Amino acid sequence: MNINERVEFAILNKYYGKLLTDRQQSIISMYVDNNLSLAEVSEELKISRQAVKDSLDKSLEMLKNLEEKLKFKSRDENLKKLIERKTPNQIDMVTKNEIISILEEIKNSSSIYSIH
Repeated sequence: MNINERVEFAILNKYYGKLLTDRQQSIISMYVDNNLSLAEVSEELKISRQAVKDSLDKSLEMLKNLEEKLKFKSRDENLKKLIERKTPNQIDMVTKNEIISILEEIKNSSSIYSIH
C-alpha cells in the first residue's frame, strides 16, 4: 500500500472506523496509525501475515462501501471547499443556503437505513 492509499485509509478510518470490529480497528491502528509493516502487525498479534493483509483489505473495502453510501467524507470536503472559496465577509445567506443544499443532497441520497 503506497502512502496515498495509507492516507486515504486513515481518513476513511476516522469517519467510519468505529463501525468495524475491535480486531479490525486494532489492526488498522497498528498498520496505519503506528506505521507498522504487515510482518510487524503479524508478529504483534501472533497471526499470519496473510491474515493481517486479508483483514486490512476487508476493512478498507468496508470503509469504502460506507463512504459510497453515506458520503460523510465527500460532504465535508465539499463544505470545506465552499467555505475556503469565501472571504469572511462573503459568508452570507447565499453561502448558508449552499451549505444547506449540500447537506440536503447528502441526506436525500444516502439513508443510514439502507446500509447492508
